[in-house]
Amino acid sequence: MNSYSKTALAAAICTALTAGHAGAATFNVTNTSDAGAGSLREALSQANGNAEADIIDLSSISGQTVSLTSGQLEIDDDIATINGAGVTVDAGGNSRVLATYYSDVTINDLIITGGDAAGSQPLRGFPTGIGGGIASFDGSLELNDSEVSGNTAAYAGGGIYFDSEYDNLTINDSVISSNSSAYAGGGVYASSKYGDITFSGAQISSNTTGSEGGGILTFAFDGQVTLDNTVVSGNSAIGGGVPNRQVSDERAEFKAARSTWGEDSRGDISNSGYAGGAYIGGPFGDIVVRQSTISGNSATFAGGLSAYGGYGSILVEESTLSGNTAAYFGGGGVLRAKYDLQVRNSTISGNSSGDLNGGLVLYSSLSDQQINSPERGTQPRNILIDFTTITDNSAADIGGLGISSDISVPINASVISGNTAPTDPDIGFDPGAYGQADVNFTLVGVDSTSGTLNFDATGSTLLGQDPQLGPLADNGGPTFTHLPAAASPVVDVVTSGSVGCGDVVTSDQRGESRPSEAGCEAGSVERGVAAPPPPAVAVPVMDRIGLLLMAGLLGLAGLFGFRRRAERKL
Repeated sequence: MNSYSKTALAAAICTALTAGHAGAATFNVTNTSDAGAGSLREALSQANGNAEADIIDLSSISGQTVSLTSGQLEIDDDIATINGAGVTVDAGGNSRVLATYYSDVTINDLIITGGDAAGSQPLRGFPTGIGGGIASFDGSLELNDSEVSGNTAAYAGGGIYFDSEYDNLTINDSVISSNSSAYAGGGVYASSKYGDITFSGAQISSNTTGSEGGGILTFAFDGQVTLDNTVVSGNSAIGGGVPNRQVSDERAEFKAARSTWGEDSRGDISNSGYAGGAYIGGPFGDIVVRQSTISGNSATFAGGLSAYGGYGSILVEESTLSGNTAAYFGGGGVLRAKYDLQVRNSTISGNSSGDLNGGLVLYSSLSDQQINSPERGTQPRNILIDFTTITDNSAADIGGLGISSDISVPINASVISGNTAPTDPDIGFDPGAYGQADVNFTLVGVDSTSGTLNFDATGSTLLGQDPQLGPLADNGGPTFTHLPAAASPVVDVVTSGSVGCGDVVTSDQRGESRPSEAGCEAGSVERGVAAPPPPAVAVPVMDRIGLLLMAGLLGLAGLFGFRRRAERKL
């Protein structure tokens, strides 16, 4: 290619690129007024009138507050990015803060507060009373380094309401706190049929709702919901009743309904208070909770986490569920999936229930055919507790781990001990289910009375022993854990290559290598060994001949130096 051809090609590429961004613009916000030239409302209006991807830049008023007095802000631009520069947008309880329609919106470094989504506010034909901070419809929404706090909704999504068929919700390194809703999703309500819903580095705290999902309520029909390095804490869903199918709140009748453990009850639990921390659902979508903390949440049912995977998968990995409470059922949480349900390298600690199941409930059964999907009936089933510590949980019945499954559930390389309940303090089974678990390289404190634990040789020797766990504490890594003592019977108890030690499971909850010594520790944490001291540096010791040679060399060096000084004087 000659130089003219190269120049022409470069010009053509530049022209094409320029044409692709023709009309794109940056709209600068230069004052904190609610309306008029230079205001945020005016900048959004100008961007909405421009068909290309646009940027709304608030850096000129960095750190200041825009107070809304004339209603919510709106975006219906195809693609819009708000660079907030630490600005606060405060609706003062007069309206919702922001509504987006058919737009892919990215919000960076913005604080959204004071929104109130009352039932009378118009939303272009969409339901009212939703999304006190942000209401987003049929478009992707991404929040980065932002805060949505102190907002309320008459129905759902106190902080954020997101509803789309194909688009994604992504919340990165952002805070969703102190929001409230009357019915669902005190902090966030998000529904996407085929899109993904992702929380990464997020803090979801102190949100409340009167029914479902105090911190988060998400529903992805065939997308993935991910909580990654996320903290869900201090949220609540406290209602006034029990699920409708359990018509009495009497304790005996509630226990008689144990065969319904973990069932998805959307639509059946109005005003019941379900899932204080996070309620994550989807009949075909996958659910991943990784390196996250769900703690200090409360509800009438399912205090911490409720995850309903249906025909999709649930993976809780390198995470801690601690200090959550339920008035009746599932203090730490309830996990339900038909085929693929795994809890690995995680800690379930200090959760409680006033009645049934203080720690964690696993529910897996193909007898419940709520969804007709015969093509998925041939896939293998993987229901598993793996390298997990379940301790210090309490309830009136079944303190630690509750299992309702139509197959025997493998429990590998775990510690389930130190939980409290008059009946089945450590492991209990739904009497209407299969009622068995295969226990391998696992320390169980108290054997189950409601089902059968099939111990391997190692597990049978560990039954009833004290695991010698330290307190729940920061032992490194992103989440709190219980570190076993050096003399604990769980140290090195899992031989390398057994139940995944060192090949499938190559690290512990903190990210430290497994195994750290001869074998893996049972439970979520490798104790490891102290770093060896640096090797001592040997100091040479000379014999008499060596000392004489050294003296001679030093003498010659001194003589040579003396002669050179004498020559310089001459």
